[in-house]
Amino acid sequence: MAFLAKYREAGLLIMRVGLGVLFVILAGPVLLGGANRWVSFGAAIRNLGLHSHFQIWGFIGALAACLGAALMIFGLFFRPGVLLVLAVAFVYTLGAAHGGGVRTALPAIELCLILAGLLLVGPGKYSVDKT
Repeated sequence: MAFLAKYREAGLLIMRVGLGVLFVILAGPVLLGGANRWVSFGAAIRNLGLHSHFQIWGFIGALAACLGAALMIFGLFFRPGVLLVLAVAFVYTLGAAHGGGVRTALPAIELCLILAGLLLVGPGKYSVDKT
């Protein structure tokens, strides 16, 4: 399997772009959906003990997810972008765990672990800023 080592950078690119596009698909309609969508998206912040201003939190969360996803896709300021997306994924994970237990939160936990791994590995050589 040593021959696959030359595809490491392509694998990082696929993960980066794939996850970034998925987060844009998830958060884009929320960001563009207006106040009602922001309130429902921001209600997840209850899991951190905050019980007001859901519209503001929803807008911030959707903006963070879209901006972080765009940064991930291009590899520009990659690690701050991953941190933005990871923050949104973490809040979602807490909500999934609180709502149905750890078993229902496993996909969200896996996503957080993948994002944490990308945070450590970096964007690879196929990125706009080449870091």
